[in-house]
Amino acid sequence: MIIYFYLLLIKHAVADLWLQSRLNKPKYGDKQKLYTPKLWLHSMDHALLTGLVTLVFAGIYWAIIITLLDFVLHAVIDYVKRIYTIRVKLDTKSNKFWKVQAVDQMAHYSCYLFYVLMVY
Repeated sequence: MIIYFYLLLIKHAVADLWLQSRLNKPKYGDKQKLYTPKLWLHSMDHALLTGLVTLVFAGIYWAIIITLLDFVLHAVIDYVKRIYTIRVKLDTKSNKFWKVQAVDQMAHYSCYLFYVLMVY
């Protein structure tokens, strides 16, 4: 159980930092617009990697369920954060931006804890 949770956290760092960096091109758009691919591709990165980790620890049934759940939850969390930061005009130079970013990360980590509790 602990190793599953730990690998979900490692997966999160890979998808949120390493893989997301490839989406920082104008052709992918912004996460504030539901019709641009950035939000969906980023959420798919998370979901597929979460599914792979889950497959190892819980089998195909849970891997499919948690992959779908992770896609939806990740997209919702990131979309809400992006819309909020735009509405209150936050950027990376703002102290409040980093507080919002911390809440965003806590929401994602809480999802991973929920997945662990679901399969164990």
